[in-house]
Amino acid sequence: MGHTGIKGYGDVGREVMGPRGEVLVNICLVISQAGFATAYLIFIAANVRSIIEKAGRGMIIYSCVPLLALLVQFRDMKKLSPFSLIADVANLMGLSAVIFQDFEYYTHDDDIAAVDFSGLIYVTSVCIYSLEGVGLILPLESSCADREGFPKLLKQVIFGITCLMTFFGICGYVAFGDSTISPISLNLKGESAAFVQLALCLALYLTYPIMMFPVSDVLEDLFLSDSNKPPRSYWPSRSFRVFMVFTTATVAYTLPNFGKFLELVGASICTLLGFILPCYFHIKVFGKAKLKTWELILDSSIIVLGLFFGAIGTWDAILKLMEDDEVSENTPEL
Repeated sequence: MGHTGIKGYGDVGREVMGPRGEVLVNICLVISQAGFATAYLIFIAANVRSIIEKAGRGMIIYSCVPLLALLVQFRDMKKLSPFSLIADVANLMGLSAVIFQDFEYYTHDDDIAAVDFSGLIYVTSVCIYSLEGVGLILPLESSCADREGFPKLLKQVIFGITCLMTFFGICGYVAFGDSTISPISLNLKGESAAFVQLALCLALYLTYPIMMFPVSDVLEDLFLSDSNKPPRSYWPSRSFRVFMVFTTATVAYTLPNFGKFLELVGASICTLLGFILPCYFHIKVFGKAKLKTWELILDSSIIVLGLFFGAIGTWDAILKLMEDDEVSENTPEL
């Protein structure tokens, strides 16, 4: 369409819907990215507590805050690359060990069901949660040396990740059946279980500041004036970032169920960012006159289905989280 300077999802919202569109997209990105970071803390608390049973969730989660509050102060993504490399290595080691133990500890007698429609909403929401990188596609494309080859590369990567995630999920279910726990690392047994859990915790812990990087930038632009932002002043910005880390920790402590929190984020924000808004932008930019009939029908169908599923999935996730709250009221913990 001839637009220049589009480097992110928010820029597309601005070009299509004006300033309000940019604000809408950025707010959704902030909620989703902060939701991912919060899920990391929930995962860490669950796994560390399985290793150190006497440790309370509150102590584990809030003990993560001091170092994370320092890591989120970096304003250049390149300075986070060493932490990202360590996280990738730890993640690879942890996931490989989980798949290995899936085959080693086949100990259940449950009948493996190929399809269980009772869990359709939950599974779909968690799968949609995997679209957590949707906000990084345009920034990656804009910085790519071969921009014309990026769409092909993107398709290959998505296909590869989908195959890996499908294989990983099937292995876990076949190994543990109805006893499968979310996260699956809690199913691990033996001497290596603690190592695997700590490796995965380390990977997510070091990924946290990367997930919060765009959150800090967007929220500072919304709530801090130029006089309170670097290079004029650093302390308001630093304090604001510490507050955001503390907020995600508080939410993680309040919502202890990892799987159901993923369902909530996936059904609500990820559905909006991954399906509804892209199709709406496509129709808005090209118009009904330029789109083929099948393209218009496809976009419209995805929007309608996205709205329907988003509403049902979000409501289902909220009800499940409320059930957890009712149970936890009678369970002393901290």
